[in-house]
Amino acid sequence: MDSLIAQLLALLRRAWRYRWPGVIAAWVVGVVAAVLVFMVPDRYEASARVFVDTQSFLKPLMSGMVVQSNVEQQVSMLSRTLISRPNMEKLVRMADLDLKSQTKAEQEAVIDRVTKNLSIQSAGRDNLYTLSYRDSSPDVAKRVVASSMSIFMESGLGASR
Repeated sequence: MDSLIAQLLALLRRAWRYRWPGVIAAWVVGVVAAVLVFMVPDRYEASARVFVDTQSFLKPLMSGMVVQSNVEQQVSMLSRTLISRPNMEKLVRMADLDLKSQTKAEQEAVIDRVTKNLSIQSAGRDNLYTLSYRDSSPDVAKRVVASSMSIFMESGLGASR
């Protein structure tokens, strides 16, 4: 027990001897970390979970297939259907993202950015999917997810009619 206390006291003496370089190092690391944190741009993500009856929604698409598809293939088909070019153009118009673009190239860049940042993933359960979008503006992220859900609902209603 005495040797343990002696080792602890020796350690404390060495730490006390080098306290100022330790304090300076801690401040330098803290300032560098704070600068790095403030340089990272803000990213917001909006997401929605939706239950999809894949049998009724994808049946018209899979009418010529003999083999039943698994969940990954269903998610892939669902995302290809929702992230098709006409749907992306409609989504950009519904979310008012095309208001600032003046040229056709700018509109194409907006559509490409929305397509890249929009993701559809299986939520783990059968027929439950998560639709999410990331952007630097929380309002834009929310509008894009709401518009994509509207397009999704409209396409589901149109297929059932």
